[in-house]
Amino acid sequence: MKLSGVMYVMGAASILFSAYNFIQGKQKSEGHEKNEKQQDGNFIGHWAPTFFILGKIFEDHEKVQS
Repeated sequence: MKLSGVMYVMGAASILFSAYNFIQGKQKSEGHEKNEKQQDGNFIGHWAPTFFILGKIFEDHEKVQS
């Protein structure tokens, strides 16, 4: 698998993992742990654009190399 494909997969995985953490935080009944899980979900969700941008950069670089 090309590096661009890996970056795209990691971007999609970060979105799914972010949603999972956020939903887990919503379902928790304890206040502090609930808030922490939701914040973790938001933080991980900010990784996705970086992975997608890196994927596009690597994809463009792979096209030039071909």
